[in-house]
Amino acid sequence: MANQYRVKTGVKLYTQVLEQVKSMIAQGVYKKGDLLPSEKELIEMMGVSRITVRKALQILSEAGVIETRKGKGSFVAVDASELAPASMDLKKYCESFVQATRARLLLEPAIARQAAQTATPEELEQLRKNVHTALPMDHFHDVLVEMVHNPLVADWVQQSHRLETDPTLSALIPPARQRSMSPQLEAQHQKIYEAIRDHKSEHAYFYMKEHLEFVLESYQEYFAMFY
Repeated sequence: MANQYRVKTGVKLYTQVLEQVKSMIAQGVYKKGDLLPSEKELIEMMGVSRITVRKALQILSEAGVIETRKGKGSFVAVDASELAPASMDLKKYCESFVQATRARLLLEPAIARQAAQTATPEELEQLRKNVHTALPMDHFHDVLVEMVHNPLVADWVQQSHRLETDPTLSALIPPARQRSMSPQLEAQHQKIYEAIRDHKSEHAYFYMKEHLEFVLESYQEYFAMFY
């Protein structure tokens, strides 16, 4: 059995190890709540170093795929259905997300600036209600783009949002990763909202730019784990 999990040359070893572990979960070898093989067993199964195994397990833990308990080992934290398909072209979809977010960086800071100049009390109230929807692509941004009353701009922004919310791409971003970012995202939304509410257009521009740069950097770091 061990031979089938041996890693190959030419690809990052820890990437192969984490994909092998994900494959075992996807195939039902290990189910949610099951204890995974120990570090020593994984080393023997895959013919790699302890450092490589630990790196792979760390990434899987950060992604929410496993839960590591001190003194007990690593346990499966997801169902097989929650994993991205093994055949998925990770690089392609990661690049799609990055390009979409870069497009938003060109558009949305200017939209926030304009909204700070023209927002009505009704629009501000609607924006306030969505401050705490803290996913990177969410209703807060949809409400904001509608505030500039420019259908062409709205179409451009919504197109970039559609790239980010592609179901295949969304499968790459585990709920645990999204939850870990929520406090920062909510705080950033609050700063953007307050700048728009107070009609501080340059502050609104800066805070939106800062927000999207944070999203881009965070997900680039996450995606870099896989290729």
